[in-house]
Amino acid sequence: MGQMNLFELSYKYVMDASVFLSQKDGQPYDRKTYRTLWSNIERLIKANVIITSSEIFDELHDEEVVQWLNGVHCVIIAIDDEIQENVIKIVTSNPKLVNIGQNKSSGDPFLIATAMKYDLTVITEEHKNSPKKIPQVCENMGVDCININGLCLREDWKF
Repeated sequence: MGQMNLFELSYKYVMDASVFLSQKDGQPYDRKTYRTLWSNIERLIKANVIITSSEIFDELHDEEVVQWLNGVHCVIIAIDDEIQENVIKIVTSNPKLVNIGQNKSSGDPFLIATAMKYDLTVITEEHKNSPKKIPQVCENMGVDCININGLCLREDWKF
């Protein structure tokens, strides 16, 4: 058995903006109704099990959600050379992921690239059927991808 690394990362999941925004009033997992779910998610964020990418954080234009993420001290992974190289692989293999010329954030490839670097599972609420969406690109790149329900199943949360 090898020597244990004291600085081993606890990262397990990288979360998309669609999940963070799903806690808002009128959204599928609003905080008022799904209090226990968000309490569980907060616990994993505080334990550095759930993180996000700097590009995903930058595309969050909701002040309440940004304040919440700052309040729970979510780890936000900055772009480095390895992530940038992964982004190039992703957009080269999946050009429909980024719509150039549209006023749309391009955080998705950085989310997936971060997952590739740290061997993380992507959590997103995007639908699986479109080649332009995160789940399909994750599948193409060999990256594990789940939604909130999948997170609940993996973590064995019962409500």
